[in-house]
Amino acid sequence: MKSRVRSDFYIKSIFTAIIIILASLSVLPQSSDTKDSIGRLEVIITGFSNNDGDCWFAIDNSEEVYEREDTVWIGKILPIKDKQVIVIIDSLKYGEYAVRVFHDENKNGKLDTDFLGIPDEDYGYSNNVSGWFGPPSWKKAKFIFNQPEMTIKIDID
Repeated sequence: MKSRVRSDFYIKSIFTAIIIILASLSVLPQSSDTKDSIGRLEVIITGFSNNDGDCWFAIDNSEEVYEREDTVWIGKILPIKDKQVIVIIDSLKYGEYAVRVFHDENKNGKLDTDFLGIPDEDYGYSNNVSGWFGPPSWKKAKFIFNQPEMTIKIDID
């Protein structure tokens, strides 16, 4: 009988210790909070027909910025090497983004179009989406960045 009382005491003690440990874990700061998390984004842009000119790169962090023609959130003009461009953004906050690029082959600072407004130079968007009679919508082009390291690929045409 004495050993049964003793074993019941030990079992209760173990359960109490487990409950205390579990309760203390729930009040510790959670590292899974993605609101302020940051990571590294790599964008690989391929499909250039040559290394002439520059790649105009833009990443937007909201639908409002994406739909404006006169601004971007982050913009870069980059050289093309081996018919590709690789962009690395360190310390990017987790969130929704969309990327748009074009090949400014003649370095005139704009996406050249024909008389109907159809682009003469290659371009592309994140998720490799395209639009009818204009750029694709934010909903089609956006992607969720929520990892410590992420790579996306854009094939321009």
